[in-house]
This record gives sequence, structure tokens and C-alpha cells, in this order.
Amino acid sequence: MLTKQMFGSVILLVLVTVASVSDGARILAIFPAPAKSHQIVFQALVRGLLERGHSIVMMTPDPFETDNPNITQINWNYAHKIVEETFDVAKMRQQNCNSFDIAMGLLEVTKLFIEAELAHPEVQALIRNANDEHFDVLIVEYFQFTPFFAFAELFNVPMIGVTSIDSITMAHQVVGNVMNVVAHPEMNLKFSTNLNFFERIESFATKLFLDYYLIPREFSKYDRIIEQNFGGNMSKSVELMHRIDFLMTNVDPTMGFIRPIVPQAIQLGFLHVKPPKPLPTELQQYMDRSRHGVIYFSLGTLIRSDSINEKNLKIFVDTFKSLKYDILWKCDSEVDLNGTSNIRISKWFPQQDVLAHPNVKLFVTQGGQQSMEEAVDRQVPMVVIPFNFDQFGNGDKVVERGIGKSIWMENLTKENLLSAIQEVIGNKKYKRNIERLAKLVKDQPMRPLDKAIWWTEYVIRNQGASHLRYKQAQLPAWQYHYYDVVVSFLAAALAIVALIVYVVKRSLRYLCTQKKKRMNANEWTSVNG
Repeated sequence: MLTKQMFGSVILLVLVTVASVSDGARILAIFPAPAKSHQIVFQALVRGLLERGHSIVMMTPDPFETDNPNITQINWNYAHKIVEETFDVAKMRQQNCNSFDIAMGLLEVTKLFIEAELAHPEVQALIRNANDEHFDVLIVEYFQFTPFFAFAELFNVPMIGVTSIDSITMAHQVVGNVMNVVAHPEMNLKFSTNLNFFERIESFATKLFLDYYLIPREFSKYDRIIEQNFGGNMSKSVELMHRIDFLMTNVDPTMGFIRPIVPQAIQLGFLHVKPPKPLPTELQQYMDRSRHGVIYFSLGTLIRSDSINEKNLKIFVDTFKSLKYDILWKCDSEVDLNGTSNIRISKWFPQQDVLAHPNVKLFVTQGGQQSMEEAVDRQVPMVVIPFNFDQFGNGDKVVERGIGKSIWMENLTKENLLSAIQEVIGNKKYKRNIERLAKLVKDQPMRPLDKAIWWTEYVIRNQGASHLRYKQAQLPAWQYHYYDVVVSFLAAALAIVALIVYVVKRSLRYLCTQKKKRMNANEWTSVNG
């Protein structure tokens, strides 16, 4: 039988549980990027919020399986096909396209999938019936997806911006995080630290180009999309960007993403990383039997294997077959292994669990943020072969932290790939450094996911976070950087210099005039004397 104390405890537990569910908020979550590496981060956040009893309407190209009745998923999986048919970054990189051309291609395909996602019947129904819907907060992927920020204004709710990697420069600027083109260059540039003079010029010129040409041009396109879908009374892209209440950027500062951060923003990182699970039996046995150890090779979810040209495929195969290690190669197309016995290819491997196996010696990766975090968590040194965007900066950070090497695709040869692999596996400093980094990353008062959930609920509880906003971030650039003050000082200095020059000239002219008069007087005296 239950004692009174036990009965009271049971009642209290039931009441707490009911209160937890009844207090659950209704959240609109919008994650437009058709990239699985982005979506696994957002899925981790959504699952965590569901466990807290919140109800969620989520728009995503990658819905996940769940039996939780508190989530409604609007499926945008067709957005992947739009990207696959119009944007192949691997081919562009191998054709020596520069970062500018790749960025332009990305902007064009972004516009296409934004239009397609907004055209979804369920999205249009949500817009039409906005007066019948209620949400407590909008959580949205905070890149250049401004048409989706309009939902915050449509439902008059606070907006939380979240990213799967570091935030774009404009996002940091909007909330007031310190942005310096030398310390924090644009992520699509091929350098991130220790910039030389010419790189500083390129970074500065890129910033000017973005702020005063490209972003206004793209925002004018997005403004037309906003008007077509939400009507002419909706705010423009610039105003919607500034509507953000809180920014959660998914980078850990100990990984090298260090910058001054305002109270309106937090850095997370490792949101998607889970404890390792047992491997499939056959794969477990394969890795257990490996005499010399395993190298895991994956170029991520955005780089399709059939986009790698024959020359580079041959470099990979020739390099791997010359090694004593077994190779697990995540590859979604046929590759001629030429009878090689130490390479095993599959379209999919449970990456986090593979990296947790003690026989894994090295991770050869494209340097995506999520792959890098998994390698650090599992303490596996890396060789990074970056293709695009933040991957070059990530490769720099891997080298800086002493946890691996980085090779650009245009410099890829069998010799330098083999040298990098042998150096990272053979030199124990890389393993020691990544073990230390993993320890630093985990030395936090709370898990990144718990931190993200707490701040989400903070914004919900307080109906926004405008009280944390750095007001000076809203100032125009000429005021924020006190250009007007500098110009006024320069003008005053020029005026003083001009006055001095004027006085000196008048004085010299007066002296010359007086001297001439004296000379004339002397001449007259000598003639008449």
C-alpha cells in the first residue's frame, strides 16, 4: 500500500508532468537549406524541444521519423533535386571556378528553392489562414533566407535565428557581434587566419562588394518574393533581418571560432553529436580484424562522388591502395578499384559510430563543420580536402590546432596526399592535440543542446529578448564607425591647415610688399641724394 508520503510524491510527479506538457509552447520551425549536414543539427534541436513537451510545426527538406504527436512536418524534399540539377560545387571547384563564381551559383539556386518551398500548398495555407493560427516563437535558419523571416511578422512572434555552422557576416553585424574583415573574413574566401597584405585587401574589397552591391541586389529579389507571397504590407528584407530576437550560432569557440559576442547571441557547437551506438555486426567485425587500423574517408553529403573527376578519383585510389591501412570510403557511385583489397566502399556508413571505433587512425574529410565536430568528439585526427565556403576556414583551424593537415583540391596529388596521411598518423602530436581539444570542448557547465533549449524557452517566457539587444548595432555604418566624427575632425584639421597657409601667404606677401617699398625708397633716396 502507498503511504501518505509516497502518495503525495506520486501526485506531485503527475502535477509536474501535466504542468510541463500544458505549459508547452507552439513553435514554428523553418529550416530551408536542402543539405543533410545542416538538417541534422536542426533535427537535434527540434527533438530536444519535443522532449520538453513543446508542439512544433516544422518546414524542412529532411523530415525525420517520429511517433511524437506534437510535431507536424511540412516536407520540402523536392528542394534537394533543385540543388542537384542546378548547382554542383565539386565540379565547379575541379574546373578551377573561383569562390566568387561558386557564391553566385549558390545565390541563384537559393532563390530557386526558396520560391519552390514557399509554393508548397501547406505553406500557402498557413499564410492564408494566419489569423486562425497561433505560435509563440519562430525558429528559423538564419542565412540569406529573408522571405521566411516574414513569418515572424505574419504571426507577430519573437524570432530566434539558428545556424548549423558559423553565421554569415551580416548576421553577426545585425546583432552587434564584432566584425573585422581581417580577424573574421567572409567564410567563402579561401583564407581565415593570419592574412597577408593582399588577403587583407581582398577581404576588405569583398566586404564592400557585399555590403554595397551584392546584398542589396539579392535583397531586392527576395523583397519581390516576399511581396508575392505575403502581400505588399510586409516589411522588406533588411527590416526582417533586424527583427531577430536571439541568435544561436552552431560553433564552439574552442574550435577556433573566437570573437566578442553580445548577450543577444550564443555559440553552441556539437548540437548533433550523440553517444556512439554499436556498429552493424559485419562492419564491427571488419574493423575489429583490421591489423594496422582503419582510415575513414568521406566528402560529406553535399559533394556527390560522381562529381569527382577521373583524375582525382585515381589519386584517391592509388594513394589508398599504397597504404597498409584498411579504408572505409563513403561513396555513392561506382569506382574502379583495380583489384584493390584494402578499400571498402559503401553509399552510407554510420559516421559517428565508425569514428568512435578504437581502430580508426584518421579521418579524410571535406572539412564540413559537422564532420569536424564528430572527429573532435571521437578524437580522430584529420586530413581536410576543402571544397567550398566554410571548409577552407575549417581546414585552417585544423592546421592551427595541430589536429591534422589541409590540402586544397587544386593542389591534390598522390604524393602530397600520401605525405599528409603518413604525417598525421605517424606523428603522435596530432592525436595528443585532438585528445586535448576534445577535453576542452566537453568542459562546459551544460550540454550545448540543453543551452539551446534553455535560451529558446527564455525567449518564449519573456516574449522576446529585445532587452538584450545591442542598440548601437542598429546604427548606420557611418555612425557606428564614427565616419562622421572622423570626417569632421579631418575637415577641422584641413580648415586649420588652410587658415595657417592663408595667414602665412598673407604674411609673406605683406613682408615682400614692405621689403619692396623699402627697396624702392632706398633707390629714390640714392638717386636724389
